[in-house]
Amino acid sequence: MAVRMQDLTKQPERCVFTGSPPDEINYAEAFWHSVRLQPTMESRLVSSDIKQRLGTKKITSKSSEGSGPNDKGKEINKLKEFFMRARALDQIAEFDRLRKLAELRLKDRETLHQRRQERIKREEISRDKVKKIMTVEEIEKAKREKKRKIGEAYSIKQMIQEIDEFEKRKEAEREIQRKNVKPSEDEQPDTPEK
Repeated sequence: MAVRMQDLTKQPERCVFTGSPPDEINYAEAFWHSVRLQPTMESRLVSSDIKQRLGTKKITSKSSEGSGPNDKGKEINKLKEFFMRARALDQIAEFDRLRKLAELRLKDRETLHQRRQERIKREEISRDKVKKIMTVEEIEKAKREKKRKIGEAYSIKQMIQEIDEFEKRKEAEREIQRKNVKPSEDEQPDTPEK
C-alpha cells in the first residue's frame, strides 16, 4: 500500500469563514495552525503513547547530588535486610510445620503401639492362656498322643484301657466333690438319742 503525503499548510486559503466576526476568524486560524494531525496508528512504526527514553532523575541541589549513591546503598541494604528477615521467617514457619508433623507422627506411632499391646492382651485373655500344672502321667500321655500319627487306628485293648482310665478319673472327681459338700442339718441321718 502506497502512502502519499500532501502538505496543506502551503495553500493560501485553508478555510472560508463567511458571516463570522474577525475575532472568531483569527481564533480559528490560530487553532488550525496549532493543530498537527498525527498519522494513523497503522502507518507509524512506534506508538505515540510509548515513551522511547527512560526517565532521568532531576537534580535539584548539590547536596542531594552527593547523597544520591549513599541513599541507593542504604535502600539496597534495607531491601537485603528485609528479604533476609522474610526468608528467616519462612524458614522458621517451615521448621515449625515440619516439627508439628513429626510430633503428630510420633503420637500416631505411640497410639498404634498402645492399641497393638491392648489387642495382644485381649487375645491372650480370649485364648485362656492360663496354664494348669500337669502331672507326670498327663505329660507322658501327651507325649504318646504326639507320637501317634493321624489316622492311626487304636487297638481294642488300648481303647478299653483309655475308657477304664476315664471312668476311674470321673469316679475320683465325684468322691472329691462328695467329701467337699457337707450335708445340711435337715439331711443328717436320724440317730437315736442316748
